[in-house]
Amino acid sequence: MSELNESLRWELKKNPLFQELDAATFDNLLRAAKPKVHKARAPIFHEGDPGGSLLMVLSGQIKISSLAANGKECVLAFMGAGDVIGEITLLDGGARTATAQAIEASRILELTRSAFISVLENNPPTALKIIEILCKRLRATSEMVEDAALLAAAPRLARTLLRLARSNGVKDGDAVIIDLALSQATLGAHAGLLRESVNRQLRAWESEEIVERRNDRIIILRDGVLNEISEGGA
Repeated sequence: MSELNESLRWELKKNPLFQELDAATFDNLLRAAKPKVHKARAPIFHEGDPGGSLLMVLSGQIKISSLAANGKECVLAFMGAGDVIGEITLLDGGARTATAQAIEASRILELTRSAFISVLENNPPTALKIIEILCKRLRATSEMVEDAALLAAAPRLARTLLRLARSNGVKDGDAVIIDLALSQATLGAHAGLLRESVNRQLRAWESEEIVERRNDRIIILRDGVLNEISEGGA
């Protein structure tokens, strides 16, 4: 097996999605996989494009978004190393339901639907993991919709930052760095807020030393206070 495939084997075997596969099934899947590299800000696929494959992020950060009826971007999620994209089209064979764009230079492994369906049919634990991923994302989307409908700007942005800290946070002493290159426009599109509202709220929290902005990263300094705000306390 080539050095490239040995590297991919090692990276895939770390992922719980593939740990239950026997050696022969794993090798067949690996032979059908296509590694790809996407530059920063490059589109990976667009909403409505033909589907037919599952993508695994090997490195980098991917933004998943959709267009609302009014034409505004809604950022649904951020994907990093180990995450998979395209579980819906993998299951139903339909078109892409969202747009994926690389935030930074990213390495992707593409697994075709035809190769993966036989894996799902013959490996119930792997099929269950795909369903778990789908359910987790549906729950996250439901939370975002509920927040947008019921919460004012401050608690909505607070909940968004806390969610990002859980999924992309890096501890730095008592602080948590959200390890994503987030513009205010992108953060607003994820929280369902205008960029101006995000900027105004972040400046207010910076003056109270609740958060800090360092280059293109947001750092949560007082997560307890942010949690109180997320519950509608400010």
